[in-house]
Amino acid sequence: MAAENKILERAEMYLRKLSCGVNPLTEETLPEGDTCRQERISKCLLYVADYLQQIVCPKPKAAKAEKQEKPKRKREFPNQELALSEEAIAKFEFSEEPLSLSAIVRRVNALIPEGSGMIPLMYADVAEVLTQEGYLQKQEGAAGKETNLPTPQGEEKGFSRVEEDIRGHFSIFTKCNTDAQKFVIENIQKAVAQANARLARRNAERAARESSGSANAADASGNAVRVGKEKFHLTEAQIGSFAVDESPLPVSEIARRLNALLPEGANIEQLYFKKIRDWFVAQGLLEERKSVVGKVSFSPTEEGIAAGILVDKRIGKNGEEYEAVLYNAAAQKLVLDHVNELA
Repeated sequence: MAAENKILERAEMYLRKLSCGVNPLTEETLPEGDTCRQERISKCLLYVADYLQQIVCPKPKAAKAEKQEKPKRKREFPNQELALSEEAIAKFEFSEEPLSLSAIVRRVNALIPEGSGMIPLMYADVAEVLTQEGYLQKQEGAAGKETNLPTPQGEEKGFSRVEEDIRGHFSIFTKCNTDAQKFVIENIQKAVAQANARLARRNAERAARESSGSANAADASGNAVRVGKEKFHLTEAQIGSFAVDESPLPVSEIARRLNALLPEGANIEQLYFKKIRDWFVAQGLLEERKSVVGKVSFSPTEEGIAAGILVDKRIGKNGEEYEAVLYNAAAQKLVLDHVNELA
């Protein structure tokens, strides 16, 4: 190894002298026209000489400073109930251009004070309220997937079905004109209540897991079971307190009145109007219809009309006629007779 280094040292010295235009053996200056005196050749010889020097006498590497590991910041999740004051809501910026529900939710969340720890509003919270009220319903969207689209009552409020290409993907979704935006904001506290109910469920599930000493509760066989709410049900006393209305009601109002019978804070799922509607479909009292553009609607069958389901012709804001399905006192009583079968 020492002999090899000697050879490399001599080669490095020869190359360095040649790069300077000197014969390393005789120490004589090379003639003017010599190849080694050409600028490009000289630079290459000097480069190789420097390289050989690094091999023979490598420079000691500077010791790397020890990397100080920063303590990982614990990610903090919002865990406070959402509260929107009237002053905050008044700052909501309405748009003359129609907005999607997601865009409305983003603008609402921008009103939450930074660092408050409050949970954000979610699209599902708003869509759930509008669905319960009968302004949205699950319909066939892009690629056959279900999506929240306006009912005829929703279109009357200013919600519209939109088909657009978004980032190269065909999408079907709901947009809200100024009137619909105002309607959502006027009812935003209902969506806030949905968000806080979601937080309460999450906290209850966490408490149940912690009390069980595991991430999930377990059944008798040791299988993990997710802790959740009970299915919607009413006692006989609660059913008896339902005030049957002699005036025909939309199914969304029937669902709202049934949910109002549940005790406050009860760990019971609420009843969506479509559960009632789907039960009537299963009984052959309602039938589903689909228009050429894929819009779904429901109409009573002959048996449904006999059971007390009515159709009221109405005119929407766009001037188009639509049918509102209503339930008279007899149909409301039919719902009460089977209320615990609906969930």
